[in-house]
Amino acid sequence: MKLNVTLGIDNFYKKDYDAALLQFSLALQIDPECKEAKLGAILSDMAKEKEAEAEALLEYYLLLVEDDNENSENIVEDIIELIDNSTESIYKLIDSKELEFAINEENGIEYEDFMKHIRQRGSFAKAFEDIMFSTKVMISKKEDFVDFLEKLIDNGFEEMSLGYLESAISVFPNDSKLLSLVKKAGKS
Repeated sequence: MKLNVTLGIDNFYKKDYDAALLQFSLALQIDPECKEAKLGAILSDMAKEKEAEAEALLEYYLLLVEDDNENSENIVEDIIELIDNSTESIYKLIDSKELEFAINEENGIEYEDFMKHIRQRGSFAKAFEDIMFSTKVMISKKEDFVDFLEKLIDNGFEEMSLGYLESAISVFPNDSKLLSLVKKAGKS
């Protein structure tokens, strides 16, 4: 069973979602209670329509498992349910009418409004997890972008920050602050 789950994850990373789904299904035939295989099957199916969201959820799940979070499957399943039930459910989860109005028709939130949401939630990580699968943070100033990247790194989202930093370095190759953030993210 563990081999099928491992092969399922490998196929998922190769973006061969049908092969991943097959491996997770085989694991479920051996052990119908295997939460990891069940979640893998759900994410493989989801990736066919919402690839970026499914990939991010798998990464998030693996981070939770790495941190020995006992509820990792339940947490990710709850997020999947929220994604499936639309942005309206996310508004209920975060219980913030102010945020609801701050998000524009492009499913984006201005950085200033996102900072207000951080203050409401009392934590960057909680505020970012509220919106990370449904809403873009729209940043128009370089200082805000650098601040956002630093907050990502400081709150355990190093891999995500490195993706943004890679693009930023190509535009600003000699920016000392961006280069220092690359080093900081690499050490975390």
